[in-house]
Amino acid sequence: MPTHLCLLLVKLSLSAGCYVSGHREHKEVTGYTGGSVLLPCSCTDPQSTVKTFSWLYLKENLWPEVLKDDKYKDRLKLFNESSPANLTLFISDLRKKDEGFYRCKASQTYTDIYLKIKGCDLDQNKPAAEVKGHSGESVVLPCSCTELRAKPEQLTWTFTPLNKNSEEIYPHEQSERHTGRVKLLNETSPGNLSLQILKLTTEDQGEYRCSVSSQQHVNIRLRRYFYIECLFVFVLKVSIFCFSTVLILLSVLPVVLLLAVLALIYWKCRGTQTHKYSTCDGNITVHTEMRMTSQTHVFTIKLNRSN
Repeated sequence: MPTHLCLLLVKLSLSAGCYVSGHREHKEVTGYTGGSVLLPCSCTDPQSTVKTFSWLYLKENLWPEVLKDDKYKDRLKLFNESSPANLTLFISDLRKKDEGFYRCKASQTYTDIYLKIKGCDLDQNKPAAEVKGHSGESVVLPCSCTELRAKPEQLTWTFTPLNKNSEEIYPHEQSERHTGRVKLLNETSPGNLSLQILKLTTEDQGEYRCSVSSQQHVNIRLRRYFYIECLFVFVLKVSIFCFSTVLILLSVLPVVLLLAVLALIYWKCRGTQTHKYSTCDGNITVHTEMRMTSQTHVFTIKLNRSN
């Protein structure tokens, strides 16, 4: 093959640019609200020269560019600067409305990816929970998403005191009584929305609501233990113990009495023998007395002495 023909083929190859791997294929990627995700895309040839490429998303039968949409502002990142053939798109702080079809396109080739977003849903089938705590101690009000990796796009904790109006205590503390005494316990799981209340007081009693939207919320009732309740529980436990002891004694006492009666009968009925010996005119008389209760039996035996 002539040299000039080889050079022409090389130039044509370089000018062809990037061919997207998996042309016209469809993939699915799952993300969680509040988290981040990678939408993979690359050239089939790692040494390809990428002139232009674009990321698009499907919106009302149109494909606008992702990088030019304000709703993705400060949430996107590309990796082609360090690796030109790597066209992967990184999206952070995911939201439910980010769900949909995305397209990576270069040199008239493309690949489609469906991004599925799992959000925070509360289990509203459970009955209202009741939590009890002691004065001066802390308590945790349970609330969580069904998917612990999903972070709610909004979260509100409200408090309704007994016979009073509701007031927000998280994230905005409208109640002075809760200032500096409430915090979330979601350090390891974004979907853990449980609220901790420190240094309980009598005024903390009432109904609390964990809300992630206007349609999704759970209610928790908080009651504080009073000393009279503790005393009642103590007296109840002592009463149960005493009652159990009396039952045991009542079951053992008849057996003890029965044994005592049997011992008395045995003592009265046992036999005693007395032997008396006397001589009268060469005869030996043996008096044997057998005493059984009030009766006395006398047996006389005569023995003749031989000369």
